[in-house]
Amino acid sequence: MKRFLIALVAMLGLVFSVHPAANAVNQLLVPCSQSQAFQERRQHAPDTYYYQKPFQAYSSELLCGQDDGLPHLPISTDRAIDVVIPIALFLYIAGFIGWSGRAYLLAANRSKTPEQLEIFINLPIALRSLAQGLLWPLLALKELSTGELAAKNSEISVSPR
Repeated sequence: MKRFLIALVAMLGLVFSVHPAANAVNQLLVPCSQSQAFQERRQHAPDTYYYQKPFQAYSSELLCGQDDGLPHLPISTDRAIDVVIPIALFLYIAGFIGWSGRAYLLAANRSKTPEQLEIFINLPIALRSLAQGLLWPLLALKELSTGELAAKNSEISVSPR
């Protein structure tokens, strides 16, 4: 397992460090103020505040397609952090919730009355599980490397056919 993790880290390091940055020239998007299709959409829109204000903002700030005249938000490598941070936060919070619940159920199964602890939450066990959930990425790597994370094939029940 250690060899696999080392190989994975080395491969990711190689991909992200050696690969040259590619700057693609965008041929399909132009500033909205220069897009003929966007200007047609703007002329045919009702003359109200809720239509004209967005068109004014789009024409000065965004890029539009030449054919459709619709505003687009291109993502480039210099703005990738705007996508990476929310994704990382989502994955961390989802993992925190899952790991905390898993830790609570494992602790409840070790008690004398596991069914009762699933119905009535034991606060000391729950707080301990929440504290463990904060470190879930490290605990998951530890359990993955020791083989505790996944169940053994002998422990998985198979229905008779």
